[in-house]
Amino acid sequence: MSEDVLGYSSHDWRKNTDSAVVVDKNSAMLKANDCKVYFKNPRTLQDEEVEVSRLIRVFVNNFESHKRSVKW
Repeated sequence: MSEDVLGYSSHDWRKNTDSAVVVDKNSAMLKANDCKVYFKNPRTLQDEEVEVSRLIRVFVNNFESHKRSVKW
């Protein structure tokens, strides 16, 4: 398995997002490890499915190189 910049393999990354939550506009909370995002890819027009924990991993790995793209 490949390792990311923090030294975690893709297999064990979810242990780092175990406490992460997704909050909706009504303040309802869901565990990030139990959530997926479904969307239409604007480049391919294909329907896509991505685990939220994977999005967090990508965000953390790319934070330094994309500081101007990161919105708080």
